[in-house]
Amino acid sequence: MTESQQSVIAEITNEARVRCQAIDEGALEAVEALRAELEKNPTLGRPARSAIGDMRLYTTRLEATDKCPALTVTYVYDAPPPEPGLVRIALVSPVRFAGGGTGF
Repeated sequence: MTESQQSVIAEITNEARVRCQAIDEGALEAVEALRAELEKNPTLGRPARSAIGDMRLYTTRLEATDKCPALTVTYVYDAPPPEPGLVRIALVSPVRFAGGGTGF
């Protein structure tokens, strides 16, 4: 990244943070690592459909570790001119079929 390029700002919403804490103690750590990566690559993951026309919605999966079940993370990338834009991690869910049996 050159000095003229601005980085994207990524954040975890309060709702997503509470959800991480309810899932498992390692979930927030995993989502924090994703948040840092999204500041470098805000379109990581695959595009998802949005009910709001111009909203750039993405979803990605975090594989299970010994500290955390597999997670699906949904985030919004809002990059109106001028950049840098903002990524909001909005939804975190355990992946049930991959051993994420947390009761959600």
